[in-house]
Amino acid sequence: MLWALLGFWVVVLVYLFLIAPKVLHRKARTRLLRGVPYAHRGLHGKGIPENSLTAFQRAVDRGYGIELDVHLTRDGQLVVHHDDSLSRMCHVNRNIESMTLDEILDCRLWGTDEKIPTLDQALNVVQGRVPLIVEMKSAGEGSKALPEALYRRMRQYDGDWCVESFDPRLIRWFKRYAPSVIRGQLAYDPSKVPQDQHRGLLYWMGARLLMNCISRPDFVAYGYETEGNLSFRVMRMLFQPVLAAWTVRSRKDFERLKDQYDLQIFESFEP
Repeated sequence: MLWALLGFWVVVLVYLFLIAPKVLHRKARTRLLRGVPYAHRGLHGKGIPENSLTAFQRAVDRGYGIELDVHLTRDGQLVVHHDDSLSRMCHVNRNIESMTLDEILDCRLWGTDEKIPTLDQALNVVQGRVPLIVEMKSAGEGSKALPEALYRRMRQYDGDWCVESFDPRLIRWFKRYAPSVIRGQLAYDPSKVPQDQHRGLLYWMGARLLMNCISRPDFVAYGYETEGNLSFRVMRMLFQPVLAAWTVRSRKDFERLKDQYDLQIFESFEP
């Protein structure tokens, strides 16, 4: 009986170790990022493509923070785009990791005059006027070099920013080599999304925050519509983490979530 009880508590402690975010100084570290809503991929819509320079300019003009996505090209350049492939936004059936920057710049977003921007171009638009959430996209072997390349560029940027990713290995790089950078762990529960393609052990573990031990994030960005599993509830109750809600698509949800989340990433409306 004693050994069974001891074993139970060992399992509990290991479980808590796995799901715990960063505990010390998390509120102070993220203070500059809070208090402003974040436009998901910029303030796009009505003929303005997501992750475009015009979408970023509109967000800056309205005083919104910006969430944007970063990939590394085959020739090691940082570009801003969400999908691994260009098929949805540019009708080009190729992946970013297999293309050079010159090849990517030949493409147009949604048939407009907008090109896929480089990170430099996006930063030149923002110029530190609003905070940034930079999501690192994990798209293959080439992504291993993404954190260092991103940090090397952002060290020169004069403005408030943080990193996040679904891949805790990319966030772990910042934990090891650039611990002063605010880092966030992205997660959601794919089992609650009909016909979602993200299945398997890694996504199951991510949904239950069991890889927080790898990234030990300052904040957790969770798909709020899929929250509710035990790990999320335990983490919120015991560790009182800094939480970001994504992606909020109505004013009703935005108002409802104000007391539950510290940051909100919105789309399809203006708060």
